[in-house]
Amino acid sequence: MSIRKTMTACLFSAVLVGGALAVAPAASANESGALSCYGSAKSYSKPAGNRWYPQGGPYLTATSNCSDINIKPNTTTSIAVCFLPSSGGSYCQSSFKTAPAGQWTVVATDVRDGTRFYFDFGSTTANSGVWAA
Repeated sequence: MSIRKTMTACLFSAVLVGGALAVAPAASANESGALSCYGSAKSYSKPAGNRWYPQGGPYLTATSNCSDINIKPNTTTSIAVCFLPSSGGSYCQSSFKTAPAGQWTVVATDVRDGTRFYFDFGSTTANSGVWAA
């Protein structure tokens, strides 16, 4: 192999490795953010007979660990989030999302830290799992 071909092959390899290293920190940052969010997950257990968790408070609060409200139920369920603004009252999302069993589902996005909320399940059957916000 000529020196020119060898140098070209070496430079090409260096560019590929450098590009992969430049992308790795971004992927790692996204994974660590998700781990930080899901790592702070809290368990819930909604009894049969009502649609809301928690019912009557104390309500849940969004934290700086996550920018979204996420849920991972043990059984597939329909879910919406109801917000409790500091001005009083409450309002709920206009549609339910299907949250598959054993999978994280984003229920609400871009939620401010300190936002108080509760979950509205699509039925009165018992449900349990974990949530992160």
